[in-house]
Amino acid sequence: MKKHSTNIIAFLSVMALTGTVFSPIHAQEYGLKKGKNISLSIKGPKDENRNTYFNLGLFSNYQNLTGASVNIISDVVHQKTSGFQASGFVNIVGNRSSGMQVAGLANISGIKSHGVRVAGLFNISGRASYAVQISGIGNIAGNNQKGFMLTGLINMSSVNNKGCLISGLANISGNEQRAIAISGMTNVSGNDMHGAQISSLMNIAGNENKGLQLAALSNVSVTNKGVQIGGIANYSGDNKGLQLGFSNVSNKCSKGVQIGFLNINGDSCARQVGIINLKPQTRVQMIVSGGNLYKSNVEVRFRNKLIYTQLGAGMILGEITDKASVAGIYRTGLAFPLFKEKLYLNTDIGYSHIETLGNKNIPDRLYAIQPRIGLEYNPLKKLGIFIAGGYSWTRTYKHNLPYSKNPTVEAGLVLF
Repeated sequence: MKKHSTNIIAFLSVMALTGTVFSPIHAQEYGLKKGKNISLSIKGPKDENRNTYFNLGLFSNYQNLTGASVNIISDVVHQKTSGFQASGFVNIVGNRSSGMQVAGLANISGIKSHGVRVAGLFNISGRASYAVQISGIGNIAGNNQKGFMLTGLINMSSVNNKGCLISGLANISGNEQRAIAISGMTNVSGNDMHGAQISSLMNIAGNENKGLQLAALSNVSVTNKGVQIGGIANYSGDNKGLQLGFSNVSNKCSKGVQIGFLNINGDSCARQVGIINLKPQTRVQMIVSGGNLYKSNVEVRFRNKLIYTQLGAGMILGEITDKASVAGIYRTGLAFPLFKEKLYLNTDIGYSHIETLGNKNIPDRLYAIQPRIGLEYNPLKKLGIFIAGGYSWTRTYKHNLPYSKNPTVEAGLVLF
């Protein structure tokens, strides 16, 4: 990841420092050479600062601005500005810009910019940007950014970002982000992330996530010390915080928690809450069974040291529906060892979704809650038998009305 961070920093630095290329006159020691000037100006006494207090023209090129300047095409200031710049195409300041810049295409500062900058395409600062930048395509700071940046496509800082970033495409911090980054697609921090990353696609922290990563698709960090909330997936090399999503993946999870449909962890001590929890010690087993309510069942059990979960399907016939119906089954429970690794006392509770298919005068769909207790005997390492009994309460989805209640008895084989 360090290599990737270095590449990001180099790329952003090049992009930010190319700001001076937008001008036909290149920077020389953070100042600009004298060029053509078609404007009316109010200037101060001829001193070494050569300040311009007011400027109005087609395009302008002068030393320093202390006041306001409005040009139809461009405004080029060799050294510093303090005040207001507006031009139809581009504002360029060789050194530092303080105040407000408004341009149809781009605002460019060779070193730093302080204040509000509004451009149709780009705002570029060679080193640092402070306060607000608003553009149609991109805001770029060659070093650090502090304050607020809003753009239609991308905000980039080659080192650190502090403040608030809002973009249509991506927010990129080459090193560290200490900000709230909101993006239509992606937020990237090359190193640590403090604050929040919110996107519709993906958030990436190149080292540690110490804040909130919230994405509709996925979140990625080397170490998660904060919160990752992803619609599809969260990944962290070492999860020391909270992962909440449809699927959560971590190589280690020494102090963290995973909550989701599918949790995968390379650490046997991981804390997982989900439908399917996979760790190095997890045994994946197949269960084939039958009973008085479910005539035939096939389930997959994910068994850890004490806790297990099961997913499966079954056929119902007789006591609930007259003709064959099908059910999707989920169970979670505890397995208490009674004799070495041979005999277990299993207690679980199950939820069944029932499709009644062609049965007449019966709701199309039902659901059932089924607590059970049973014994499981494993004469071989990959073969066991079990018997379980409990009770089933079946209800309708519509209006949640009681439909039936029945005792349950089930027996079967445990494979693998």
